Amino acid sequence: MSARVSSENQEWSFSRKAITVFTICYAFLYMFPRPFNEIPGVDVVFSVYTKPLEIVVLWFGKTVLGLTTLEKIAVTGSGDTTFDYVNLLFVFLISIVLTIVILLVSKKKNFQSWFHVTWVYARYYVGLFLILYGIIKFFNGQFQPTHITRLEQTYGESSPMGLLWTFMGHSKAYTFFGGFIEFVAGVLLLFRRTTIVGALMAFGVMLNVAAMNYCYDVPVKLFSSHLVLLSIFIVSPYLGSLYRFFFKQESLQLKIEPLVFKDKWQRVTHKISKIGLLVLCSLAIVMMIIQVNAIPENVVYAESFNGSYEVKMFVKNGDTIPPLETDTLRWNKVLMEDGNIVIKKVKGRGHYYAVKTDTITNQFTVTSYKDSTKIFNLGYKRLSKTELLVKGRWESDTLELLWQQRKKEDYELNKRGFHWINEYPFNR
Repeated sequence: MSARVSSENQEWSFSRKAITVFTICYAFLYMFPRPFNEIPGVDVVFSVYTKPLEIVVLWFGKTVLGLTTLEKIAVTGSGDTTFDYVNLLFVFLISIVLTIVILLVSKKKNFQSWFHVTWVYARYYVGLFLILYGIIKFFNGQFQPTHITRLEQTYGESSPMGLLWTFMGHSKAYTFFGGFIEFVAGVLLLFRRTTIVGALMAFGVMLNVAAMNYCYDVPVKLFSSHLVLLSIFIVSPYLGSLYRFFFKQESLQLKIEPLVFKDKWQRVTHKISKIGLLVLCSLAIVMMIIQVNAIPENVVYAESFNGSYEVKMFVKNGDTIPPLETDTLRWNKVLMEDGNIVIKKVKGRGHYYAVKTDTITNQFTVTSYKDSTKIFNLGYKRLSKTELLVKGRWESDTLELLWQQRKKEDYELNKRGFHWINEYPFNR
């Protein structure tokens, strides 16, 4: 297979060769094998590469860097673990070594063809991930509507990341807008004619995302920063032309040379590979969306019970216990939402449980997350739209409780809608 590339026979300077080769090595080693290993089933194929690499990186961290307790944690939700930083340093150093070796061994006049292959890979890498993050925003996969536990939490008790997630999740329209811009930028990157505008959009979008990650301590700093850098890498061959267009008002034409194949089988293989990749990645995205929005089969829960409940009356073994600030046993609030229940005492942190509701027998079945053998059955009786009388045994005690419900729409954050006209700012 051969490709027609610009400046194919031009001799590059040594410094340009060195910078280009290092950029190619670093970008390729950082990206590979993603996003291909995100496709279900295909990840097994690439494990032949990823597993040995993981072993080498762990050895490098423990032996060379002296991080004796280093390990790769399977799932943390963080992309900024110690292992990630060690891996990044390892990739950086290996890229330097490879650059030196290639420059000493290779007799190539330039590395334009290598650059072009990595450039195409970067397009699909950034494009597919932007499409993924854009689509999952459409389905509440990243920023979910504000949960009742968050509504009951004070600003001072929230983390910077929690504050950002609450801000983004509160407005479905704004989240959809952000996802739409990411999606459009990603799609534009997949097509040669729209690559430049897609890369510029991706740079702007990811620069804002990276800034939020840094400013709100979101542990995706490395990944978002690299998406910014890769966006610059994609548009780098055209920076000079863009500068002359925007700052010198020169007329010019930006043209990306297409791949030209000699044989028909090469053209067919290229098209089939491209379509296959897009189809498989699309299936992976769909499966991820289904997984994110899937409801566990064993959850039987009535949404009418969602809300925060103030425990107005707490009777334990026949004794009524007042809400004293020094009491660590009396229930103060009960937060219930989507099969989860949090029991908050007057003093101390809340305790999390799973809950099932049976509206026929009027019963809550509460199961401890820490110990699944601990199951409590509480009967309830609705006294009014907002009041529940709850009775049952909890541990070795008999409880009788009066809960007063406050639903999500009763909070000021959710009551305040959109207003075209505001005589005064409603800022609380």
